Amino acid sequence: MQQIKLHKASRKSRLSIPETGLFPIGHKKLYFPVSILILCIGALYWPVFSHKFLLNWDDQWVVINYYTDQGLKADNLWNVLTEFYRGQYAPVNEFHYILLYSLFGYSPFWFHTASLLIHMANVVLLYLLINKLLTNNGAFETLSIRRISFFTALLMAIHPFLVEAVAWLSASKILLYSFFYLISLHCYLRYASRHQKKDYLLCMLFFIISFGAKEQAITLPVCLLLFDYALGRDLRKISTWVEKIPFLALSLFFGIVTMLSQGVANEGVLSDQAQYPFYQNVLFACYTVVEYLIKCVVPLNLSYIYPFPIQIGEELPWRFWFYPFIIVLVSVLLYDFWRQKWVFFGISFFLVHIMLVSNIIPLARYAIVADRYVYVSSIGIFFLISFLLNKFMELRSKHLRTGVALFIVYIAALSLYTSQRVRIWRDSETLKMEIKEQLEKRADFEELKKKYK
Repeated sequence: MQQIKLHKASRKSRLSIPETGLFPIGHKKLYFPVSILILCIGALYWPVFSHKFLLNWDDQWVVINYYTDQGLKADNLWNVLTEFYRGQYAPVNEFHYILLYSLFGYSPFWFHTASLLIHMANVVLLYLLINKLLTNNGAFETLSIRRISFFTALLMAIHPFLVEAVAWLSASKILLYSFFYLISLHCYLRYASRHQKKDYLLCMLFFIISFGAKEQAITLPVCLLLFDYALGRDLRKISTWVEKIPFLALSLFFGIVTMLSQGVANEGVLSDQAQYPFYQNVLFACYTVVEYLIKCVVPLNLSYIYPFPIQIGEELPWRFWFYPFIIVLVSVLLYDFWRQKWVFFGISFFLVHIMLVSNIIPLARYAIVADRYVYVSSIGIFFLISFLLNKFMELRSKHLRTGVALFIVYIAALSLYTSQRVRIWRDSETLKMEIKEQLEKRADFEELKKKYK
């Protein structure tokens, strides 16, 4: 397969992004696409304003709990910061709940409004991030930058695979971690172009805050190296790696904190409970990576529970043994495609952020796949789709109109599916109606029914 050739852009033709602020919000040409993105989210997610707490689906202890009830008291905030709660350590997320409760009480309207606003902010941050990354790279024309940035953010705005993270209040830690994670990446882009210490320190600060919302943030050091690659920084220079040492040290510390927090509830790596054997974890990981990837492109049969196919100690179905071979075979057949810089960037971004929740490391959950965990990693696939769409549009072939029309149909189909799934999260009853049939198929249905009654 021939490598895709990128057109060099002159400095005058590139999108001008002022370096005086953290984000290029002041650029007038950005107002229109940002407004479109926000309107799309509002049009699809407006039903959440009437959604309730899911009191039979974790909101009764994640959102409504002792810490939230105590409000903005100094000793309560200190306890949130220094204590593990039911196998979790997410003080930033709990601070979020406490602030909302202190202002509005337990009003689901305001809690859902906050989640929706954070999702909007994340989509805008992603649009600006891709815009800045491609501009700083210097290998794209202005029109290509605008297309890729907008299409990537649009997919994040309307994709049904991300509904769980937005419509379920107990998943707000995903939104918050993503918000601070994206800001950290913005700071790093500024540091990479200006090499000012304050940008480096801001990047680290927002990394710490991001972890305070969700442990998945520990992938940031690897993501920074991936951005170095995308920007064309010399990865053979020792200084490029040395500047990542503080981030790697923080990731190691955060990883230990996560294991300790799960261990308190006798879950995770430090648990003395029975675990799946390692070879099954590897096969589960291959399966989940493929499953997440496919659903990012074609989100069919989305659910709220994807149970493990077997109980601990049982034999794994033979179909799971094929997934490692599928990954190897596809990687070999598409090697020339993967090795292209921006294709590699998109796939690598996806893998870096999904491997942590791929089951290669025992996780404190009973579902093999969870929609909410793909919130950040999906950006890599959305970027790849947008990049390839832009290349197709640049070809200006006789099939251009047909291709664009198919993409519009694809966006419309995603939007309709998203609209439908948002409504299912209205309350515990609407959610249980959909999952009941799936649970009844499991041999341990009665046990699960008691657990999540």
